[in-house]
Amino acid sequence: EKVTPRLLSFASRSNSNTNTNKVGDVVLFSPPAPLRDIVESNTSGGGRTRRLSDRDLFVKRVAAGPGDLVSVNQAGQVLVNQQPSPGKRDLCDEEPLRLIERYVKPTPNGGPGLQILPNQVFVMGDCSSVSVDSRVWGPLDQSNIVGRPLFRIFPLNRIGGSLSLPTLNDFSE
Repeated sequence: EKVTPRLLSFASRSNSNTNTNKVGDVVLFSPPAPLRDIVESNTSGGGRTRRLSDRDLFVKRVAAGPGDLVSVNQAGQVLVNQQPSPGKRDLCDEEPLRLIERYVKPTPNGGPGLQILPNQVFVMGDCSSVSVDSRVWGPLDQSNIVGRPLFRIFPLNRIGGSLSLPTLNDFSE
């Protein structure tokens, strides 16, 4: 009998009919078609293509919400409403080879960017230099969000239950 390692997830389920996901929230979601295509076309090994199942979930942090205007400057920095995206976005211990740079498309001619629709969010990975996220495949429909992780178990030096970055409201007087 083959034993496959599994990650036991601790998550709160989300009602996809409500837009309760805020900037800074970490969300679990089923991959939209463009992300599914990227994963499946880049995971062929030994002549076999990996197909994602309905149980495969991804985790990212909400960087922009409905109504926000998102653009990417020539340096690859994400701007939300013409301001740098809140929160530290590259939480890797060491700077990797910036593998994602060739896939991120800057906003043409410094234009206004993309307005996030009422049923969408813009998500980014915390290790931004290698994260295949909304910068590559576009906004995420909130109907794809299935919940929020409640507890982090990896990496071990960041184990814990707090998965939210502080917001500007946390610092207001």
